[in-house]
Amino acid sequence: MNSKIQVVIAAKTLQRNIWFQGRPKKAALNQEGTAMSRIALIYPKLAIFRSRTQLTSSATNTRSRDLMKNPLNSHLSVVLMSLNNMQVAAVAAFSTYSPCNPQIQTASILIQKDLFELASKALMELQESKNSSSLVVEKKAHVFCDLYRTLQHSEKKLILNQFALIWSGKQNATMNSVKKYLTAQEKGDEALIKAEDNLRSTLAVDQNWLLSNLARQEGGIKFLIDIRADILEQVEIADATNVVVLRSMSNAIRDLIAPCFGIDMLQLDRVTWSSPGSLLQHVSEGEAVHPVRSWSDLKKRLGPYRRCFILLHPALPKRPLAILHVALTNEISDNIHSIITRNVSHSVDSETDTSTLADDEDVNRVNTAIFYSISSTQKGLAGIDLGQSLIKRALRALQSEIPSLQQHSTLSPIPGFRSWLLQQLRETERGRKTVLTDFDWGSAQQLINSTKENPLGLLRNLLVDSSWMREEAKAALLKHPLMRLCANYLFVEKRRGFALDSVANFHLRNGAIMWRLNWAADLSPRGLKNSFGLMMNYRYYVESCEKNSQLYAEKQHIESSEQIRLLSGVSSQSTNQLSHL
Repeated sequence: MNSKIQVVIAAKTLQRNIWFQGRPKKAALNQEGTAMSRIALIYPKLAIFRSRTQLTSSATNTRSRDLMKNPLNSHLSVVLMSLNNMQVAAVAAFSTYSPCNPQIQTASILIQKDLFELASKALMELQESKNSSSLVVEKKAHVFCDLYRTLQHSEKKLILNQFALIWSGKQNATMNSVKKYLTAQEKGDEALIKAEDNLRSTLAVDQNWLLSNLARQEGGIKFLIDIRADILEQVEIADATNVVVLRSMSNAIRDLIAPCFGIDMLQLDRVTWSSPGSLLQHVSEGEAVHPVRSWSDLKKRLGPYRRCFILLHPALPKRPLAILHVALTNEISDNIHSIITRNVSHSVDSETDTSTLADDEDVNRVNTAIFYSISSTQKGLAGIDLGQSLIKRALRALQSEIPSLQQHSTLSPIPGFRSWLLQQLRETERGRKTVLTDFDWGSAQQLINSTKENPLGLLRNLLVDSSWMREEAKAALLKHPLMRLCANYLFVEKRRGFALDSVANFHLRNGAIMWRLNWAADLSPRGLKNSFGLMMNYRYYVESCEKNSQLYAEKQHIESSEQIRLLSGVSSQSTNQLSHL
């Protein structure tokens, strides 16, 4: 029997035993099942990798013998041979239930070690094949990509560090090109242009050669998105090595793939309850702002008076890149619970006393679109602005479908407020000047025993525990001070001239205005942890979006309502001055 058929049959046998053996004993099988599934998945892939490193059947015997001298191919042969030697015993062992089978565990560890070594060698061979033919480069890129996908998290981390060393190895060439460019300034325009071309080639071609070749492979864009997600995850680790180089790689990947996600390459689709089940699953799992609790919850979010828009791209077919949930109402909502949990008929008409969900919607009853959740599903696309394109295209789609819509607003979380305020309290306790140094806590002062040595510490301890929100008296005392501080955080606090809060910065860049701050708008554990339950309405006036966006980008000017200015203590005359602080 053909060897490839043998390994595939063996793999299928392993997978069948994994799925049908001892279903009621799921907990006991968990550890062994993990090991078995790794072997079952790795085994056929190794056969495919082996075939990719070989020449076609028309190759001569001499060429075949020379090929086997390739260390990567010979290593693959050793791994496959080891698997062939153990397959009969392994399949027999899988046929009966035996918790934590040591043979399987050991085999899985050994195979995984071999896969890591193969991936490391494949990366080096790919890097060294720069002067080879495009067919050879393509084959080596395929091998590396496939091997990398089989690795565990810890092994990917090591491969990325190896990648970082390769990436940082071009510093000497870059410095030489820079020196040539500097000296060419004295030799005239022609020499300067040539030196500039040389420098551009060094930066854009030599260093990006490896990434560019990976991008050109089938599924290459998806691979770069995934590997960038792994890089960003590693960069976030406090004790990560090669952080600077990894960030440089991440930025290079972002710049390389960003043109592939222009507006003409993106497809806007509406998701309904009748959409394919796989797409519904992606929408449910991708919801990052207000997690979907159940299928019935998802059905409500896709039902009458609700819209769900997604962005798709050919590189990731049937996988949404960004998800936008919209509620159709007749007023601008001031809390998320009226959208997520209340019956649809109630959210459309608060005067209607009915407990049944409307089967058919009447678009003549609505005049407001509330964008209450926007999520990016691909970490590897961070820094590529998909949300702006999604909101603008969704706005046009809604206006076309429902001409009666007159108001467009978000109901947005304020993810950084609570952590910012607790940090301000700690800094003030240490005697440093902060926004709280001369802050008037007003009625909230009753919650602090002023005879104590550290009243701010008492207040901080109170705010750390969100249980005070369940006590009506305490919540009433803290409402006004917290709303004033939150308005200050959103409207006044800046990073490099722009709004400190990431959600605020996003909507202001899109041309929205800060319209209304809402108390007790999200009392879920996440809402309390983010912002003590506060949420913001960012209002989109379609005719003013372009002007507002330009003012914010060029002059860091924030358009806001009177409520926001009063709460933050900033007059309309001084807004422009504060926006430059």
